[in-house]
Amino acid sequence: MNYYTTNPDTLTIGVLDASPLFQQERVFRPQDCETLPEAILGAVAHYYGTTSVELVQPGRDEPRATQRLTAAYLIKKVAKLSNTKLALLLQRGHASTVSHLMPSVERKVASGKISQEDIIRLNSIIGEISKNWDHECD
Repeated sequence: MNYYTTNPDTLTIGVLDASPLFQQERVFRPQDCETLPEAILGAVAHYYGTTSVELVQPGRDEPRATQRLTAAYLIKKVAKLSNTKLALLLQRGHASTVSHLMPSVERKVASGKISQEDIIRLNSIIGEISKNWDHECD
């Protein structure tokens, strides 16, 4: 299900004994994702220079937690995913956990912890993915 775990060519971060240059390489191909929400998660992770696997790992450390909130917000907005399915995608256990994320995202955008510029750029990237995704599904 997860793009980065089923596609070993893209999992270059966290590889033991890999050279630093190899560890910095990241490949993201939305067309390899099974669902639009997975493609959005992968795009957000790629934008922030990480992988979707790292993005969904447990923990509240910054900046990962903010990046995960941004992904959740965009997945919810663009893919219209239910809280239950979003919780599964983000490995967050229960839908109620996800329902509390949305107000948190709005607070972080208002306070500047999530850059409005990032949201605009990601919306543009995700818009292209979504447009191409709709075209591929026809």
